[in-house]
Amino acid sequence: MKSIVLYSLLFMTMFACIDSHNNLPGEKKSDEFINDRLQESNRRMIEAAKDKSFPAISDLYDRNALLMAEYNSLIGKRDNIKIYYDEIFDRQTIKEYTREVIDILIFENRVIEIGLFNKVLDNSDQYKGKYFNVWKFGKNQQLTLVAESFGYLHQIDNPSKLVVHEAKKSEPVPVNIPWELEAYMALNESNVMDRVPERSANAYTKDAMYLPFADTIKAGKGTLLKHYQAYYANPAKIDSIQVFTYAYDSVTDGYINYGGFYVDWSVPGFSGNTTGTGISYWRREADNSLRIHRQIGLHIHKE
Repeated sequence: MKSIVLYSLLFMTMFACIDSHNNLPGEKKSDEFINDRLQESNRRMIEAAKDKSFPAISDLYDRNALLMAEYNSLIGKRDNIKIYYDEIFDRQTIKEYTREVIDILIFENRVIEIGLFNKVLDNSDQYKGKYFNVWKFGKNQQLTLVAESFGYLHQIDNPSKLVVHEAKKSEPVPVNIPWELEAYMALNESNVMDRVPERSANAYTKDAMYLPFADTIKAGKGTLLKHYQAYYANPAKIDSIQVFTYAYDSVTDGYINYGGFYVDWSVPGFSGNTTGTGISYWRREADNSLRIHRQIGLHIHKE
C-alpha cells in the first residue's frame, strides 16, 4: 500500500508517505494515474449534483455499492443509491460546490479516498463536510465505488431534510468476519464502554485519521487522545453497545470494515440510544497487531 497525502492548508502537518505495493490488476499504473481518475470522478460528481442527474455518474457505482450518507440508514445497491440521489438532487439546487482530495491509500485491489467538500445551495444553506470513499479496479483500470460515505464538519439544524427514507429497501444483514478482526472490534467496544481516553486513542495507528460525527477530521494519535479526553469529559454512561459488520475487504496489510453500531446511553435523569454506520481500515502493525488507520463514524437520524 502506498499512501499519497495531498496537503491543504487545513492539514499542513499531516502525514509522511507510507511505503507499499502499487501492483494493480493488469498494467501497472502510477499514483498520478489514480489521482487523475479520482479528480475526474469528483468533477463529475459536482456536475451531476448541479445538473440534478444521477445517470451522469451511475457508472461510478458498483451494482452492489454501499452508501453511508450522514443521518441516513445504510443504503445498499446502486438502484437504491439512485433513489437517494434523485430525491436529494430534487430538494437541493446547487449554487457552489467544491470537493478536495486530501488523502489516498492505494492497495492491490482497492483505493481509499478521503476528502473535504463545501456545498452552498441557492437558499444560502451551506454544508461543509468530509467524505471517505472506497474504490475497486474494474475493466480498463476504471475505478468503481464499492462504498461511499460522507458526513459534516458541523451540526445540522434540521437533519430531516437530508434523510431519504425511500432509499432504504431492507434491513442490512450482518456477516461473519475473521476472528482476529472480531477480537479487536470487541476490544474497541470495551474501550468505548470504559471511556478511558488513553485506551481509545491506543486503538489507532500513530498516523491515523478519524472522521467523527459533526466534527473536523482528527489526525495523529496525539490529536485523537485530546479528542477522546474532551469527548469522555461529559457525564454520559454507555449502558450497552453492539457493533455490526455488513461487509469487509481483506487488503494487503489488514481489513476494510463496513459496518454499523447501536449504543444505549444514559446521563443523570435521562437515557437514550444512538445508531450509526461507518467504515474503518484496520492496518497490521510491525508487532502484528491490528489498529485503526482510517475511520469515519456517522449517525442515523431518528424522527
